[in-house]
Amino acid sequence: MFCLGLVFFGCSSKFGSLEDWLGVLNGEKTPTVLSFTPNAEAQNVDPKTTVSIVFSHPMSIESCVSAFSLEPQVRGSFETSEISIKFTPKEELTSGGYIVRLTKQCEDKSGKDLDRVYTVPFRIGEKEIPEAPVIEAVSVYTGTETECLAGGTITNILLGDMTPGCTGIPGPAPIQVRFSKPMNPSEVNLGLRMEPSISYRIEWENPSQIRILPDSLFLPNTRYYIFFPAGIHSLDGVALEESFRKDFLVGNVSDPAVIGFGLESQNCGLGIQEIGSITAARWDSATCFWSEGLPILSPHSYQFRGGDDGTGDSGIASACADVNTDNFRIFFNQYMDTTSVIGATRFTKISPPSTNIRLSTWVWSNCQTISPYGCRELTYSYAESEASCNGTLFGNIATGGDFNLSASISSPNFYPYYEFRLEAEAKSILGKRMKNAFVIQVEAK
Repeated sequence: MFCLGLVFFGCSSKFGSLEDWLGVLNGEKTPTVLSFTPNAEAQNVDPKTTVSIVFSHPMSIESCVSAFSLEPQVRGSFETSEISIKFTPKEELTSGGYIVRLTKQCEDKSGKDLDRVYTVPFRIGEKEIPEAPVIEAVSVYTGTETECLAGGTITNILLGDMTPGCTGIPGPAPIQVRFSKPMNPSEVNLGLRMEPSISYRIEWENPSQIRILPDSLFLPNTRYYIFFPAGIHSLDGVALEESFRKDFLVGNVSDPAVIGFGLESQNCGLGIQEIGSITAARWDSATCFWSEGLPILSPHSYQFRGGDDGTGDSGIASACADVNTDNFRIFFNQYMDTTSVIGATRFTKISPPSTNIRLSTWVWSNCQTISPYGCRELTYSYAESEASCNGTLFGNIATGGDFNLSASISSPNFYPYYEFRLEAEAKSILGKRMKNAFVIQVEAK
């Protein structure tokens, strides 16, 4: 009978075919039930179970369907054959006890009743309810202004760290959010909200972790809030039970300011040789003219050499080629908006007679390559129409341009003086203006 109890799973041919066995069984006068699934007294049955019955005889199957009942009553559908019934509940069964009954109303094809009433109890186990998702970490970049410019430190603000957030690192600082389990991406993307409102995009690092990528820097001295609504689902269908709200404070950012000024020929470079002179400096000194923290000295203390050599004439390029002893270099404490800095720059001769000076070209250095970009070091090349390059005109296409101030190698002491001025309209990439204009006077020598 072992093989008969598994008729749906097939029998080895050496036991004979199903028809052979039914022929033997048909020799019995009264039809019986060969097997029930689930078995009688079965425990912890899967809530998705079906109820299957196999008979010993070909049955009048409609009478057997009518004789079938499941208590508590459950809606479902039947699949039948001459010797079997399969009942599939419409929904998963809830935990608890159930009883399958099959009465003698079930008849075989010759009209013989089932041998007895069958009662088969079984029990559905407690359905395992997945845990609700939670937000395990919200990580932002934090640090002092200097630390943030160097990249900042990633900090989980759910742990209570009070270090101010970075406005940028130095570009827009991403926020990382980690959930306890894989989440429904569309619901998370639609549910996320930040205040004050910012433009951002979401990048999924894995099914349970996202990066919020702002399109702009955070505003200094501003508290930002991150929201997720209750009801967003994990991939296993469980909802976030409570709405989530967490804030972080972006730290203050100092006003943009000039921190160094010198010449290209002095080999000044941000973080290397931006140190200024306490006493005086020339175009061939190893230090810049001035750096933050030092007083600005008299013009005679800061001497540059005009790049024009005095030998030029119309169409002659020898005096026009750029010489770095009159290329001025300026350094900033922050990444600056390049357009506003150039627009705020003034360079004039303050000793008589007046001259016509123009900015020939400029080169930005120490720049960041991601939005909002900006640079911290700028080198200016000026031309003076009174220089010998191309006669009394500025250099032209024949000379390759004009990049030098007038020859000064024979100038007397204390003459001539020039003034470099950067107006307070110069802005950082955060849109902050300089608190004060930067003004320094120098002597051509």
